[in-house]
Amino acid sequence: MSFEKPWGNYLLEAIVETTAPQNISFWPQTIAWQLIFILLTIIIIKKIYQTWQDYQANAYRREALAWLAQCSLSSEDDIRQLPALLRKTALLAHEVNQHDTRKPLGSSSVSKRRQEITGLSGQSWAVWLDMHCKHSEFSKEIRPASGASLSNEALLTQLAYIPNLDLTDSEFNNSLNNLCQQIKLWIQHHQLLDDNIPHDLGEKT
Repeated sequence: MSFEKPWGNYLLEAIVETTAPQNISFWPQTIAWQLIFILLTIIIIKKIYQTWQDYQANAYRREALAWLAQCSLSSEDDIRQLPALLRKTALLAHEVNQHDTRKPLGSSSVSKRRQEITGLSGQSWAVWLDMHCKHSEFSKEIRPASGASLSNEALLTQLAYIPNLDLTDSEFNNSLNNLCQQIKLWIQHHQLLDDNIPHDLGEKT
């Protein structure tokens, strides 16, 4: 048996296969859209870089909060380090603030600022802390909560020097919990927006 034409549908003989189109380019075809695309790319890269900078700059906050989270209020050694933790955080915050400014101070000025922060104590230290964090209440004269025997300022000042810490005293523990809460708030929310350390924060008599 023989066929006059090749096997298949003879109606398809005259059909010519078309060439597949090239892949569609995602690059804008007009100058205006190209400029918009480049501008958006620059903005996105800048935002990512700023986010990374902020993350790096806040490393000291994360470290301080991590130490505070593992601090045991049943350990006298840990408790006595709370004032030092707050002071160290303030100093590190000042250093980060200097690096972020467009016109950083000279090394001698930075050293002077560090000495001024280190030299603050008592009421002046509590007021300085509250000046740089709207959430904290270190300098508040009234007791921070019912059942607290010491204000935050008094406990912050005296904690490292109290001969014997009575960890069984409920009022002392209430004061200690209040202080830890204030320290946590300060670490989380403080903002050192300027380089000036007030010199008129004399201790109250």
